[in-house]
Amino acid sequence: MLQTATTRKRCSAYLGLLTAAALLVQQHADAVPSKTLTGSSMNQRLAGMEYAVRGSVVIAADRIAHELEEKTVEHPFDHILFTNIGNPQSVGQKPLTWPRQVMALADLPDEVGVDHPLASEMFPADAIERAREIKKALGGHGTGAYTHSQGPLGFRKDIAEFIEKRDGGVKSDPNSIFMSNGASAAIQDVLTALIADEDCGVMIPIPQYPIYSATIDLLGGQKVGYFLDEEKGWDLNMKELERALNEARSKGTKVNSFVLINPGNPTGQVLSKKAVQDIVQFCSKHGLVLLADEVYQENVYDENAQFYSCKRAAAETGLLDRTPLSWYRSTLRARACTESAVAEAVIWKLLGSIPKLRVICTRRHRQRFAPVCLVWS
Repeated sequence: MLQTATTRKRCSAYLGLLTAAALLVQQHADAVPSKTLTGSSMNQRLAGMEYAVRGSVVIAADRIAHELEEKTVEHPFDHILFTNIGNPQSVGQKPLTWPRQVMALADLPDEVGVDHPLASEMFPADAIERAREIKKALGGHGTGAYTHSQGPLGFRKDIAEFIEKRDGGVKSDPNSIFMSNGASAAIQDVLTALIADEDCGVMIPIPQYPIYSATIDLLGGQKVGYFLDEEKGWDLNMKELERALNEARSKGTKVNSFVLINPGNPTGQVLSKKAVQDIVQFCSKHGLVLLADEVYQENVYDENAQFYSCKRAAAETGLLDRTPLSWYRSTLRARACTESAVAEAVIWKLLGSIPKLRVICTRRHRQRFAPVCLVWS
């Protein structure tokens, strides 16, 4: 699964920072007993949260890398290759030129950018045209201004157009699209809304990307794991889903939501049309909010597989108006890893919507370019 240096974007880094901070506070608690913030006084949910991709192994790797650089400790190797997150540019992949050109033109004032007399000699015509479209969508305020809380309408129209084409004409309303600071930020916001108390449970796949388990732990909710079938290519087993749900509810857990990662992370499987429809029907039957993590939908490498969205499944099974659905789509994973969400998003014609959406907002001008979270009520 390819990602960029901003893997899961800033929200992932934020969780990693929390994990590292928790470890450091615990490690130094005895050395600074007079401090207010210690391992025992800190938020114990944070202390117990595990976010392995940026946890203790990575902290140890950072320490060793520093030792190699300073030559303070001898090791049988001369460098460390960090593979805890997908970060292709750190290992030599070159960033895509065109998005950088467009973003440069979008950032520059018109007189030294798109309207400069030599612009056509320095930039390709399609980059200049796209930059003009972006500037128009931003209302002439440039990239430095705050935008609408849902994201610029012009961008949302492109998103809606893309998703309608992807889903065979299923309607997508630009006014129902909310753009967030990365898929992880949207996931955290939705889970925050779902986990009202310690009895609330969220069904998550095993294995899964740790944003879900870490956030559920941080919010004090209950993880309800369901096992993927490794022998069948990490496919879903409906009996296993029923088992996991019934077992959790029998223990008093108020299971209210279901996480589906398709294509899978870290497993990489692409679910069949029937499997996705089965999941939609399962969630509708049991009154579960479906969190459809579909950020890798263009990363399909099996020639016999084809991505099929939960929104389309809900529409084609007649359950679109009866299945609470939260849907995520990442620009970063859609175009083979450009260097940032800002650069990537100028390509647009991406993402999508579900009718009757609410919540999730953008917070800074650059964040409007990041993935979309759709929450249907």
